[in-house]
Amino acid sequence: MTAAATRLENRRARLALIHVAKKQTGLSDDMYRALLEGAAGVHSAAEIETEDQFEAVMQGFGKLGFKRGRAKESRQVNPDSWGCSARQRAYIEALWKRYSREKTPQALHAFIRRTCGIDHPRFLTRRRASEVIVGIQKLGEK
Repeated sequence: MTAAATRLENRRARLALIHVAKKQTGLSDDMYRALLEGAAGVHSAAEIETEDQFEAVMQGFGKLGFKRGRAKESRQVNPDSWGCSARQRAYIEALWKRYSREKTPQALHAFIRRTCGIDHPRFLTRRRASEVIVGIQKLGEK
């Protein structure tokens, strides 16, 4: 085999990309099969064996408007955000200010870490936030 006709690397990812392109271009099955036959001489994406065949199929999708690009960037996480509801956060912070000896955010984060075993409040679920609320209320009972 020549360098241009090398075996298909990352086969599953390539086949998945072909199916994404099919879906995004809105091709019917008959049109999709015609594209595969015309571009790569195959009847099914599973029959694609070389990089040349794959690239030919992707060029065909490109002519139909499909654009290969990087996956969307994962959303930026605000380091100050919490995973629970805003009301739960406000309630936790108010209880903390009322009942704790050390009223700093770092002390609250340490309490959450001890209570729930999570590293940061952004990982708090609503259920875990309820556990934190109960724990702080118990501080007030002492």
